[in-house]
Amino acid sequence: MKLSKILGLLALAVFSENQAQNYLKYNVGNAHSHNDYMQEIPFWQAYYANFGSIEADVFLVKGKLWVAHTEKELSSDRTLENLYLDNISKQIKLNKGNIYPDAGKKLQLLIDIKQDYKTSLSVLVSTLKKYPEITGNPGVKIVITGGRPQPGDFKNYPNYLYFDGDLNKDYSADQLKRIGMFSADLPELVKWNGKGIPRDEETEKIKKAVDKAHTQQKPMRFYGAPDFPNAWVNLMDMGVDYINTDNIPDLKKFMNTIPKNFYKNTKEYTTYTPTYKTDGINKKVKNVILLIPDGTSLPQYYAAFTANKGKLNVFNMKATGLSKTNSSNAYITDSAPGSTAFATGVKTKNTFVGVDSSGKALAQIPDIIAAKGMVSGLISTGDVTDATPADFYAHSDNRNSSEPILKDFASSKTKILIGGPTSGLTQDAEQQLKSAKVDLYHSIKSAEKISNRTLIIDPLASQRITNGRENWLAEAFDLTLNDLKNNKKGFFMMVEASQTDGGGHSNNIEQLVTELLDFDHVVGKAMKFADENKETLVIVVGDHETGGLTLLDGSLKDGWIFGNFSTNDHTSIPSSVFAYGPNSKEFTGLFENTEIFNKILAAYGIEK
Repeated sequence: MKLSKILGLLALAVFSENQAQNYLKYNVGNAHSHNDYMQEIPFWQAYYANFGSIEADVFLVKGKLWVAHTEKELSSDRTLENLYLDNISKQIKLNKGNIYPDAGKKLQLLIDIKQDYKTSLSVLVSTLKKYPEITGNPGVKIVITGGRPQPGDFKNYPNYLYFDGDLNKDYSADQLKRIGMFSADLPELVKWNGKGIPRDEETEKIKKAVDKAHTQQKPMRFYGAPDFPNAWVNLMDMGVDYINTDNIPDLKKFMNTIPKNFYKNTKEYTTYTPTYKTDGINKKVKNVILLIPDGTSLPQYYAAFTANKGKLNVFNMKATGLSKTNSSNAYITDSAPGSTAFATGVKTKNTFVGVDSSGKALAQIPDIIAAKGMVSGLISTGDVTDATPADFYAHSDNRNSSEPILKDFASSKTKILIGGPTSGLTQDAEQQLKSAKVDLYHSIKSAEKISNRTLIIDPLASQRITNGRENWLAEAFDLTLNDLKNNKKGFFMMVEASQTDGGGHSNNIEQLVTELLDFDHVVGKAMKFADENKETLVIVVGDHETGGLTLLDGSLKDGWIFGNFSTNDHTSIPSSVFAYGPNSKEFTGLFENTEIFNKILAAYGIEK
């Protein structure tokens, strides 16, 4: 390979890595409140958002600098002093010489001169003499834009005044010292409207402008730039230092959540290669493995797929569908009716576990198949009495009733229940389980081999992958499978990845992706078993979507993802369904979540 080609590939690799890490360099200090005086609360809204830059347009009226967008909006009670200088002075005194309580944070005040700059600047300099705490403060930079002197005249103004640079001009070394930043009119440079990515030639123009500013060791800002998340992402991607906005709360939230919205995977893995020999054939099955990544749909899967550099076991399943998730009394379900639908084939109310809308107990898959000589096992990376596992063994109109829910396991036909600690394990509940001859263990390691009905409450289950859970879920799967597969008449297994949902609720993409990748290892194990066993159907379906996740940027090549969440709760987005093995084709199309139950029984050949 030619040296030039090698260097080119290395440059691309470095660019991609820099692109990924670039987002983490941004925070609210890079936010610029454009036309700040038009906000409901000028200065204070941007200040309390910790913005790094605030802009005010000024007109010279009656010897004072009035703040307005146009002359029509001029008002004597809106001056540069009372809206900005007085407030900045107040905060400096309050913070003992610092503009922000955090001594390391700085503020740029961009003053746009709308009339004759000579007279206006003369008044500004005269006015600023009253504010030595501002002009002598290293944490405050005053930059003049709009009407401003020629570079050769910069020296005629006090050193505390800086000037907005023009990329079309060349500055001497001394003149460049007085340049506070460079600004340019984005619509004059490119036609990109902020949607999608700019055309290649437009990207080149924007990057060329940014590079020119950076070569001179100055920050870059574009005015007239589109003002919404996709545009912000692209501008950040191209290295623009100050992001213009008129939407202070939105940009504040966006900037502050970047660390939780960005994730780069460091543990890439190879997925299982399915044989597809029994996939999709019309044949009764002996075994069903139902895998539930709580709170997930296509955006979450694709985030994990991207993080693992374009590989995911679940995406090797050819049969795909969509499950409608609404409960009987709400457009947006919670987990309790979500998996009650899977376990019983009935839609029920939010917070209801294993009961119908009137509170009547429903027959669940483990009890139904027990009549046919089959056995069942349930696994969760959450509390053993959480809604999803409880939906398969308990009956309650309140998912938070942990003790009664756990007691229900004593009378359930479910053989194995494994999960994390619960407040429901009272002395009374433990005695009831003991009377029902349920073996209780406090770790999967101590169980080793299962023989009787078994409850394992393992503290490690409730830990996140990033907090040291390691291969717990895969080991719990192996332990359960090694027992259930010995039952000649067949089995049902439900495995829940509980903390994928937690990643959505906390709007933490690292938690979401790492938990889903851990779950996907188990998907690969289940597919491998299905290929070996030839009588096993594997189904993957979330009970609902959590977080309203959107994917703003990422790299399939380098395994990083940058997303954004619209809520910290569940949404009504249908859940993605994947199936592998005999009868998998029955899980295609759009259907009610209750159909998961019906299709499972049909695969077993059991009539309702």
